[in-house]
Amino acid sequence: MKPFGIYKLVSFYITNSDNHMKLKYFIYSLIFVLFKHPILAQSTLPVDIAKETQNRIDKGLHLGTIIGIIDKNGTRYYGFGRVSMANKTKPDENSIFEIGSITKTFTATLLADLEVKGAISIQKPINTYLPVFGRILSHKNQVITLENLSTHTSGLPREPTNMDANDDHRYRNYTPQDLNAFLTSYKLKSASQKYRYSNLGVLIIEHTLETHLKTTYEALMMKRVIQALGMKDSYFVVPRDKQKRVVKGYRNHQETAPLDLGQFNAMGGLRSTAKDLLKYLEAQIKPQASTIQQAIKATHQIRFSSKKRTMGLGWQIMKRKKSGKTIYYHKGGTNGFVSFAGFDLEAQAGVVVLVNGRQHFSDLGFRLLDPTYPLTKVK
Repeated sequence: MKPFGIYKLVSFYITNSDNHMKLKYFIYSLIFVLFKHPILAQSTLPVDIAKETQNRIDKGLHLGTIIGIIDKNGTRYYGFGRVSMANKTKPDENSIFEIGSITKTFTATLLADLEVKGAISIQKPINTYLPVFGRILSHKNQVITLENLSTHTSGLPREPTNMDANDDHRYRNYTPQDLNAFLTSYKLKSASQKYRYSNLGVLIIEHTLETHLKTTYEALMMKRVIQALGMKDSYFVVPRDKQKRVVKGYRNHQETAPLDLGQFNAMGGLRSTAKDLLKYLEAQIKPQASTIQQAIKATHQIRFSSKKRTMGLGWQIMKRKKSGKTIYYHKGGTNGFVSFAGFDLEAQAGVVVLVNGRQHFSDLGFRLLDPTYPLTKVK
């Protein structure tokens, strides 16, 4: 309900109520709705969010930011800063950003869709589809599945050990042969079912799918997820005629080179816009309208839970004690970009925050979904 509509309703009740009890009931009901679903209470960005977003740009942490919101009122966007050091234009819903590890949720959706269609089973041992993976296991009875990889519960290290983990473009020249060499020489001793964030795990998902299905990860993703959801502005390689809308990465007061993940895009290679990502979040909160609704719902199911963390398939799940809200989310980061995508199924609301810069970003998204979440005051 838009604020103007609320004002008209209040005026109507004030002038037409035949007793004060009706008016009191209406006001209490209105307060409950607005408290329960805070995004619904406003069509403009909350002042504290707008102020802190601009503050981070003024402090030089971020060059620009676009915030997108989808809820029962529709979609809306708020741009701040600039798209590059040379171009003062504010980023908007059509500006193209690197979204980093939010890509992992797309990879999880692809996994779920392949399972729904009977092409794979995410519960089977990985070496069923990728025989070389059997070399990494220390014990014959040790089982690691595609689900373990997607929920970061495989025990694998964050990155392969046969690369320079400090190189921002470490995957640029990394090949399937290099990955096979790692899998042949590394022995996994850590027990699974313990959370340990691993880009390597998603790398192996990509390698497994390509080996078993004899096609590229990118082709699978574009056909089964991106195109299926009507996302027309998301790419692994941005076409030449779209390059003018690509935002420049920014870090330490300098622009950064575009991310290059070489042959392995499943962990963080997507570029997208706030507009396209809100289509993605709309499919999360309204999966029944999607042609891949079974796959989307499968990613929302709890797959792992501990005292510190709860995981769906790809999505992290935060259960807020203070507000009682459950927020599904993922964050992303590349050398010059950070990103947030999150949604609340009960409130039917989703938020995306895309930034060319580093640090201090996810609290903006969390606070829009849950006003009890603390906002970091950057000094």
